[in-house]
Amino acid sequence: MNFKSRFQRRTSIDITPLIDLSFNLILFFMVSYSIGNVSAITVHLPRAVQAGAQRSGDLVITISEKNEVYLNDVNVRMDILLDELKKRKESVKDGAVVIRGDKMTNYETIVRVMDRLNRAGIPKFTLATTRSAD
Repeated sequence: MNFKSRFQRRTSIDITPLIDLSFNLILFFMVSYSIGNVSAITVHLPRAVQAGAQRSGDLVITISEKNEVYLNDVNVRMDILLDELKKRKESVKDGAVVIRGDKMTNYETIVRVMDRLNRAGIPKFTLATTRSAD
């Protein structure tokens, strides 16, 4: 005698958690990639009417409002900045150095950084600004 159950079990694999995980990973990488291009040091950039699109560089020099200099988010003293720039000169593409100076930064500090860039053999750089509404 062949007995059949009234409840037939269907085997299936629920892939909904897998799809959720995939979309969360994609979202995470999209957000972290866009954050990774900009320096992690918070500065208030000066405003300019003719500000171009913000671009990332191989080398980002950030100058805080306390006149602290960061080279790719690592604090660097001004006296060793020239040596660090000379070491990294080969890895810098043409014009790929971005100087992000806070609007409250001492002007002399920015000029000293630009001077060290020129002395290191990196004459092309970009000053980062934000677009003004005027």
